[in-house]
Amino acid sequence: MIWLLILTLTFGQADAARDAMRAGMYEEAARLYAVLAKQFPEDFMIRYNVGLALYSAKKYAAAVAELKVFLKSQPASPQGNLIAGASMLKLGEACPSIAYFERAISLRELPEYLEQRAEAEAACGHPSEAARWFELLTVKQPRNTRGWYGLGLAKVAEGNEAAAKLAFERLSTLPPSPELRKLERDVARGLWTAGRFGEAREALLRVKAQGGPSASVEYELGDCYEKLDGPEAALPFYRDAVRLDGKLINARAALGRALVGLKKADEAIVHLEIAARANIDKSLWAALANAYRVVGRNEDARIALQKAR
Repeated sequence: MIWLLILTLTFGQADAARDAMRAGMYEEAARLYAVLAKQFPEDFMIRYNVGLALYSAKKYAAAVAELKVFLKSQPASPQGNLIAGASMLKLGEACPSIAYFERAISLRELPEYLEQRAEAEAACGHPSEAARWFELLTVKQPRNTRGWYGLGLAKVAEGNEAAAKLAFERLSTLPPSPELRKLERDVARGLWTAGRFGEAREALLRVKAQGGPSASVEYELGDCYEKLDGPEAALPFYRDAVRLDGKLINARAALGRALVGLKKADEAIVHLEIAARANIDKSLWAALANAYRVVGRNEDARIALQKAR
């Protein structure tokens, strides 16, 4: 009778764990499976379920720990290796994750495997391998935006600009996606970095319209406006950049310099002080010294000028 009661309780816990997984309550499922794992330490499939639940709950370090225990008894398990590799990839351990993906190679027909393997190869600095797996993913799922974006980046890293262009063009024909926004952001930044400020401004305005404001976009827009129309036109963008991210030192520096140029030294000082202390550019101390002199802080100006030298 006692054994029957224990068996009934065990089945109830297993059912509850499965129900939690189906309901997306992954942390609860992991907790329930962990209880079962302690009760039945020889049943390593329960360990796999714990690892899977933890991975689903985005508890990647804990998932790896559980799956390593599982893989000691089942080292060739494709599913166990796939989830372990995916967890390590999420933890930023791309190169070590590849060995796990290789042991899960029998799952290579799954889009999930192709995408994870491609991401790992790309992050580990293997563009040719990344391109191969991303290409297989785009064949399997022609509308997978991550596949086309990843393939384009891998081809860029290979130096194959023609193939990269084809991949990015294919991405642009698909519905709006995070990858398409990333591509448009990359293009805009590339134009800005190349000094093509008119084109960059138009591209950055499109990025802003689609994805909303961000500190880096506002700063780059401000720089474009300053180069094309002067500091007064740039001022609202620099201010927004600093408001969105006070730690963006380049935006602080640009705002401070623009304010000095517009004879607003009082307002400029706080921004130049923060930027100068970050030691990204010695000339910021000279700009700060100039602002100090304008407001009559001559001793502070002398000290700042010494730091500039």
